[in-house]
Amino acid sequence: MTFKFSVRALLCAASSAAASVLRPATGRVGFTDAPSTHVVPMVSHDVPGAHDIHLRRRATNVSTSLMNVHDVYYIIELLVEGEKIPVSIDTGSSDTWMVKSPYRCISFRFDNRNQKPNCGLGEGLKGELSGGIVPNVSFGRQYADGTFVEGYFGFADVTVGGLTAKKQRLGIVNSTYWNGDGRVSGLMGLAYPYMTSLDGPYETQPLYDPVFTTLWKDKLISPMFSIALSRHIDQSPTQSPVDTRLATSYLAFGGLPPVSYDESSWARTPIQDMSVFKSWGLTTKEHGLYVLTAEAYVYGNANGTFTVTGEGLARNTSQFPVTVDAGATLSYMPTILAKQLYASFDPPAELVAYGLYYAKCNAKVPQFGVQFGGKIFWMAPEDLLRQSARDPTGEWCRVGVTDSDSIDPILGVTFLNNVVAVFDVEHHEMRFASRTKY
Repeated sequence: MTFKFSVRALLCAASSAAASVLRPATGRVGFTDAPSTHVVPMVSHDVPGAHDIHLRRRATNVSTSLMNVHDVYYIIELLVEGEKIPVSIDTGSSDTWMVKSPYRCISFRFDNRNQKPNCGLGEGLKGELSGGIVPNVSFGRQYADGTFVEGYFGFADVTVGGLTAKKQRLGIVNSTYWNGDGRVSGLMGLAYPYMTSLDGPYETQPLYDPVFTTLWKDKLISPMFSIALSRHIDQSPTQSPVDTRLATSYLAFGGLPPVSYDESSWARTPIQDMSVFKSWGLTTKEHGLYVLTAEAYVYGNANGTFTVTGEGLARNTSQFPVTVDAGATLSYMPTILAKQLYASFDPPAELVAYGLYYAKCNAKVPQFGVQFGGKIFWMAPEDLLRQSARDPTGEWCRVGVTDSDSIDPILGVTFLNNVVAVFDVEHHEMRFASRTKY
């Protein structure tokens, strides 16, 4: 979940030693990333009744399991001051923050409805920070879905996946507007340090090292992490009963997660610096978000003036920056591309509400793929037409790609469900491999 500048346009919100990583070399081929021994299992979680609102939340050789909650956000556990704090992961921001009891839950600043605020966050941190607080510096973030957090900075040791970031700077939240259901108490950002200097009361505050950066600078891991986000195994009303256990998701620090993937599908692509976002007015060559430029988007049936592939699909080679964001449920594409895709559903997808497109749950789903490094990574039909996200009639399902309109393009969970994604900050590149069917 990428956050936004408060005065600028929206930005598009476990266990042992380090693994070897591929070293840079001109014309290098092959991939030598090793499996991670620091793996954090994750659980994915969807917020009941908030399908149209909570859409953009966005482990060294350490893998951490994540909990999957209907592909909206993925949860890991941090150990802070001896307390277990569940947080969602986000590659579209950098700060790690958590609420501290008691905290103030307030109504949305522009919401005139007369209702009691309900942020849906857990109790958060109960004790005090052993490293003290940062004097005279406020913490604040506002995210692209309208949620925001406010508070202060403090220091504490933070353990994730068996790795400890010593004297880590954290955001401690005492006031927030949030859309949750009590499953998490905060968020762990995994983007570059540059993003910590933006937003809040001080848009030019000195940047600091987030948790992931601290871990690799302390040489606990190689400067990379990877994720494998798994979708729910849902059954539709027309299907026979199936095993509804969740496929495990992982955050792996310093290496690869323990999931199956196609070895022959590996591809690499450079991470762009922040100057590619011309509308933000940034000229810096710093890296901030995981921004890529795809070689092509391949989808649907041949239509209009787009180049046609040998498979009879449309091939859009428009060059635009796209952010890889594990905190965004859906993927966001430019209007022209998105509408071409919607027309490829049979019957076509339709705009329903909140800028979201739905298609008949029994519609024929087109193909949609993104090309990096000469390889096309396809979105599975169950991600392109999400059977778990239905309208009140149960007949219309949400399309996993939506019109980016006023925000910058994003490859969110609906794309990431189909790949192993490696975030290599040493070489400023991302690597992808196609997941085997699960």
